[in-house]
Amino acid sequence: MAGANSGTRRQKPNILITGTPGTGKSTTASALAEATSFKHICVGDLVKDKNLHDGWDDQFESHVINEDLVVDELEDVMEGGGNIVDYHGCDFFPERWFDLVVVLQTENSILYDRLTRRGYSGTKLSNNIECEIFQVMLEEASDSYEEEIVTAMQSDTIEDIDDNVASVTMLAKTFVPRQLLVSRCFSSVTSKTLKVGDVLREARVFSSEDVKGYAEVSHDWNPLHFDQESARKAGFEDRLVHGMLVSSMFPRIISAHFPGAVYVSQTLHFRSPVYIGDDILGIVQATTLRQTKNKYIVKFSTKCMKNHSELTVLDGEATAILPNLEMLQPSHTE
Repeated sequence: MAGANSGTRRQKPNILITGTPGTGKSTTASALAEATSFKHICVGDLVKDKNLHDGWDDQFESHVINEDLVVDELEDVMEGGGNIVDYHGCDFFPERWFDLVVVLQTENSILYDRLTRRGYSGTKLSNNIECEIFQVMLEEASDSYEEEIVTAMQSDTIEDIDDNVASVTMLAKTFVPRQLLVSRCFSSVTSKTLKVGDVLREARVFSSEDVKGYAEVSHDWNPLHFDQESARKAGFEDRLVHGMLVSSMFPRIISAHFPGAVYVSQTLHFRSPVYIGDDILGIVQATTLRQTKNKYIVKFSTKCMKNHSELTVLDGEATAILPNLEMLQPSHTE
């Protein structure tokens, strides 16, 4: 799968706000556009205003969107960046368009009340409630875009919307084009309290000194890490970085934000070799959070990828016990 930002040098991100009807997409997108001075594109309005549809569906009481016409209409606009697209579908948009995909989610009873107030009933109402129950939109987004740019945000209250707008606004203001990433530590989290969906990142270039230092501690002196000829005879392009050294980025990222964190478990899947000199981006995203007495058990999805090719080299899942959910923002290290 190509990266969302592959092949573009736009200086402002494009953001997709999606979710089941009634989850607050338009309200969130409108407030976000005001906060960022980005352009708000409501696809539903665009379809009606530009006749980008194939007629009316009586059963669902909506226009039948012509996806090809919508993509053609927006292609040039999206290339420049700085757009917030608002729509209840996402799988037909070109993946390269978006740098962040936000899936809004709403508790079922709240969503039911919102939709009935809009006049939804019958098949239209039941289908949308079922979509939310089975998290259809989150699954669609996860299947259509890179995992690290997709985030789910709860949207039950006005306070939720305000928090979501603040978080995404900060992400937009600190956006760094993929091609310009250098070795440094940074976070896409904007609130001071960790929430499900928050993403933490750190980029690092592994050097010969790093590999030597790890070998001295681990006593792993495999020649594939030190001798180029041995590595090439084994079918590799160059000297390898120890896989476990690469995976050490995950506890480093978590402990940098949560001093005193205790690592409980880590699953690892090694997908592709990492060579000395490779620029690697480590990504951890909070997926579940549970309080137990005065501590918190948090599961994170974990991934390392090559910054410039966006090739996944390592992924898995980590569990850590955090003393609290208050995050420190580590200093940038160039």
